[in-house]
Amino acid sequence: GRDLEFCVVRPGGLGLGPPTGVVNVIDGEAGSIARADVADFCLGALFEESFPYVGKAPCISSVGGTSWTKDRGDKGMMEA
Repeated sequence: GRDLEFCVVRPGGLGLGPPTGVVNVIDGEAGSIARADVADFCLGALFEESFPYVGKAPCISSVGGTSWTKDRGDKGMMEA
């Protein structure tokens, strides 16, 4: 297991609405985020070669944020 790559995703409050296309990785407490945006972020962990959060536990939100922001507009991970 030492060589296992991982990403522990810590979303804020989960919403049922449509995806916003905005995922903020934040320091501190997360606001809300649509479940579809969480799924999009998780797909990035699987399929993006340069995914910057391998080996980390990012806190994600669609509201607020103090660091990295990935805005894909209306495109999902697989479309960008």
